[in-house]
Amino acid sequence: MVGRKLAFNRNAALEKAMELFWEKGYSATSLAELLDYMGIQRQSLYNTFGNKHDLFLEAIAYYGKIAVRQLEERLNYSASPLENLRNLFYQTADNAKLLGCRGCFVVNAMIELAPHDPQVAALVEDIATNVEQIFTSTLNQAIAKGELPPAFDSPKTARYLYHVLLGLNTRIKGLPNPEHLRETLDLALMVLQPQ
Repeated sequence: MVGRKLAFNRNAALEKAMELFWEKGYSATSLAELLDYMGIQRQSLYNTFGNKHDLFLEAIAYYGKIAVRQLEERLNYSASPLENLRNLFYQTADNAKLLGCRGCFVVNAMIELAPHDPQVAALVEDIATNVEQIFTSTLNQAIAKGELPPAFDSPKTARYLYHVLLGLNTRIKGLPNPEHLRETLDLALMVLQPQ
């Protein structure tokens, strides 16, 4: 039996759900709001995505794929891996100037649901692992280019940088102040200066 053709664009609906969850969080987003914002009917949501929680998990995974791809692109922008890393952090801090900055969807989900939702916890941990691996790779490139010493501990520093990024995104959503964030980054990124 051939399945019925969807009467809506699945990816566009998923992106809409992601935007709303990102803006309001899981608990504060009602099913009625989701349906209205996505422009679909209740049965279409259930047939296509499952329930609200399934949709949320898919939205996080979708965001994670986009965020990881963009991170890889940003960290390969110029010939200098360290310059790319520094720019990533400072540009993230500068995003605090944007009106209504939502922070990072993964960080928001981690704070709201991961402590009591094992599926969300596993998903955000997988994304965190990917980010740490990208940071490790970038730091290893910096070692290979002579920007960091050969004995530099890339995996440990990658985890540290990921945690700095978590804090940065939390602060951006809650109490954004680009100047204070830049001051903090000046200190936090001293770890990237060769000894």
